[in-house]
Amino acid sequence: MGPNPTGRHVDPCDAAVSEALTTAVSALSRWAKADDSVTFVAIDGPGASGKTTVAEKLRAATGVSVVHTDDFFIGRALSAPAGPGVGPTSGVQANRDERGLLLGRYYDVARMRCDALEPLRARRLAVFQAFDWDIGDLTGSETRAEPGDLILLEGVYSSAPELGDIVGRSIYVDTDEPERLRRLHNLIAPADWDDDWLAAERDYFARVRPVESFDLVVSGNERVWL
Repeated sequence: MGPNPTGRHVDPCDAAVSEALTTAVSALSRWAKADDSVTFVAIDGPGASGKTTVAEKLRAATGVSVVHTDDFFIGRALSAPAGPGVGPTSGVQANRDERGLLLGRYYDVARMRCDALEPLRARRLAVFQAFDWDIGDLTGSETRAEPGDLILLEGVYSSAPELGDIVGRSIYVDTDEPERLRRLHNLIAPADWDDDWLAAERDYFARVRPVESFDLVVSGNERVWL
């Protein structure tokens, strides 16, 4: 197998290809080569860490399909959404040991599996309705994800244990908290700021999926991925 799982050549000497991208593409290639079935790779990390940027760079470099956990956000069961990758106020009280697991309540994991992950695992086209953050509900149009040897699942909760029977590899996008919060404040209106979500997210990565549990850690620094 070549330097990436789709056979497209990525020249590490090309000035447009960063060292971080080359490292990540090489990892995808190794994981896909070692797996006889479809390889699912989570691209996880806290809100505004740069997960979408990393996923899109990898998609552009390799041609793999990307599914976003934000497309399976649950809007009706919760209050108005705070924005992509952040989450609304849930109104759920929990102790610190439980909050990390509560992140799963923000996502329709059953629909994610049924409409996207299971078809792609069977090498079939996945067709589903994505959550629209502007209207706070599902879109009326279809979103499609093409099957392939390797699929990226991008977004918070993508590496959750309850998806572990499908998602076998994981990448953590690491960005310093001050920088992440700066990005979040630029994205989220003060009225939509949700400290409960941030606390649950923090506990998820501290207790459920700590950084050391990931297969690869990459920087979310925007300059790295230029």
